[in-house]
Amino acid sequence: MSLATHLAALDPARMTQLLEQRPDVLVEPVPRTFEELAQRLNGVDSLSEALQRINRDELAVARVVAVLGEMEPATLAERLCVPEADVRDVVGVLCARGLAWEVRGRFGLPPRLAEHLGADFGPLRPLAVIARNSYVEHLRTAVAGLGSDPEGLRKPELIARLETLLTDPETVARAVRDRSPAALQHLARLVSGEVVYSGFGRQDDPTTELVRAGLLLDGSSHQPALPREVALLILLDGMTGITGPPSLPPADQAAADGQAGAQAGLRALTTLLDEARHRPLAPIKKGGVGARERMRLAKRLGLAEPALWIDVAAATGLLAQTREGYAPTDAYDGWREADPGVRWARSALAWFALDVAPTSRETADGEVAPPVPMVSGAGLLRRALLRAAAGGRSLRAAGEQIDWFCPLHSYDDERCSRKLAAARLEGEFLGVVTADRLTELGEHLVAVAGRPDAADELARRCADLLPAAPGLLVLQSDLTAVVSGQTSAAAARLLAAAATPESPGAATTWRFTPASVRAALDAGWTADELRAGLVAAADRPLPQPLDYLLGDVARRHGAVRVREVRTCVTGTEAEISEIVNTRSLRSLQLRRLAPTVLATAADVAEVLSMLRAAGFAPMPEDADGVVVLPERAADPAPETTAPRTRARVAAADLATRLLTDTPEPPRESPAQVELARLDAELDAAEVALLADALDHDRDVRIVYRNQAGNRTVREIRPQQLHGRWLHAWCHLRSAEREFTVAGIESVSPVG
Repeated sequence: MSLATHLAALDPARMTQLLEQRPDVLVEPVPRTFEELAQRLNGVDSLSEALQRINRDELAVARVVAVLGEMEPATLAERLCVPEADVRDVVGVLCARGLAWEVRGRFGLPPRLAEHLGADFGPLRPLAVIARNSYVEHLRTAVAGLGSDPEGLRKPELIARLETLLTDPETVARAVRDRSPAALQHLARLVSGEVVYSGFGRQDDPTTELVRAGLLLDGSSHQPALPREVALLILLDGMTGITGPPSLPPADQAAADGQAGAQAGLRALTTLLDEARHRPLAPIKKGGVGARERMRLAKRLGLAEPALWIDVAAATGLLAQTREGYAPTDAYDGWREADPGVRWARSALAWFALDVAPTSRETADGEVAPPVPMVSGAGLLRRALLRAAAGGRSLRAAGEQIDWFCPLHSYDDERCSRKLAAARLEGEFLGVVTADRLTELGEHLVAVAGRPDAADELARRCADLLPAAPGLLVLQSDLTAVVSGQTSAAAARLLAAAATPESPGAATTWRFTPASVRAALDAGWTADELRAGLVAAADRPLPQPLDYLLGDVARRHGAVRVREVRTCVTGTEAEISEIVNTRSLRSLQLRRLAPTVLATAADVAEVLSMLRAAGFAPMPEDADGVVVLPERAADPAPETTAPRTRARVAAADLATRLLTDTPEPPRESPAQVELARLDAELDAAEVALLADALDHDRDVRIVYRNQAGNRTVREIRPQQLHGRWLHAWCHLRSAEREFTVAGIESVSPVG
């Protein structure tokens, strides 16, 4: 409860600042007490989001506290070999984000964060545990090996002396420096957590050398062990302590507003979605839009990097998979008619928050096609890069120092460079980046990202940079149409149906041909509708050649007719004659093609049903004339249910409520009591979130481990609790699923 104690001591300004930096706790139902707030801040998703902003100095401090436990600032500064003031500055930032606490002059971490950061040393036990199980002579050997006199010391005194020696950076560094190359290699493998078996006891064995030096302690099981405190100091010895942020030079070119790039990005996104409305994007068998379809889009629409626009469209909620393929959602019409600033703000924020790099989706097993989700740290690098370069700093220099700004990324140098290059390329397409710096639009994006009102605030800031301008459609006598800006949705649908794009860009050229006009008529348009739509969009009469083209194609269209024949009925001539003359079968409009053959536009199932009702005994057959049983109709596919956004509370309001209100004693619902009984591993805040979702038909995000031990992250809408099972709608599978309550490892709100 130390974090709760720390929170209770904050003043309104500091509490509001913390809540603004951890906006996930502002989602209803909000915490009512400091204990509930501490539990929400200790949640898996909440910590994961907050850790994206951590830098190398903050990580170094947090790791020391995670391994050695809560401590005073002077002790922490001694471990890091830096001034105490520097440590206090870093811990102050961590406390302001809810990633650390300070109570009575001691610093500590939230439990889950301490467990996560200490996981690197998980196989290694603390010195006190190893020493407690060691013989006295083993402890004397270690004390002597570290340069101290063990004479006359009893076991408790020997353990205390070892704790002093093995937590002193200079003593450990000296012991490590004096080791042989073989011993150093062996020590490095132990520090990395690798289980190393050796011939301990032989004079030439590196384990024997490390035991005599005091770096390993020989336990009662005769298996020398490396204390986790020693491993931590060895890792810290290779670091430079707290260095402060790298000094990044300013960019070497003047600032740009990014207007041209943003407008081009909006055109590309709108063009893609207009095309998907006219012809849904074809998916590949394993999901996503494959390379062949993306090549078609690039050629037909002139889109550079179609994967970028597919990912951004899906992340913005404008593109989703349907039975026919990937097509615009219902939200697209509203987005398309909004002001450019609003459209760009939503799209840019969606790209900024993406976990993947749309233009670099490669994996060891090949490419994952957009917009299929995948595990990736590219988004972590993208956000760190743009934040580091904010304020007119050099993007190139920020990329060179990315390990300080983003120490938790897991890429090697080559892959890291590839992801950073992808971030810069995508930023240029969106108007966020130009050459070696952020644009004015990019600066605004970085400034507001993460705020609960980010979309509205970014749109407000960008309104003057991206003014609304009506699109212009000019119809020319050479059967082309030149479009500048963004035309109306109606004009875009008409052009997509009746013309072919030729030269996309700031001004797009479309060409009308007999084939393109015929395709529009094939799709159900009439010549009069095309004329009226084009006149309305261009606000002037049609050029004579275009008018003649529409009329000529319309005159010839439909001269050849094709009648649908869905079902043939065969039998003996007598039976066929009887069927033709049966009054109850006249609605089938059967036509005799031959003495023993009838044809109808009705489907097979209807014909079979009516023939059987009339007393005949027909059987269906396949195209080869083999009799088959009719297939059962498939169950209808469930409708997709979109996640519901929860209400939010302003940070200042929640701070005031926590600091001034006296909360009523919590009243646990029956669902809350039962869920707590079924899953004792969830804390009270997580149980309350899950019960609230169950009682009020809301969405939550869970980390779930199934019986096979596989862990997945799901967004679900709980519907019913029966026995030890939770029946819920799973948004990932777009279907109802059963979850064992005991398998739910964490719960967080979706908002």
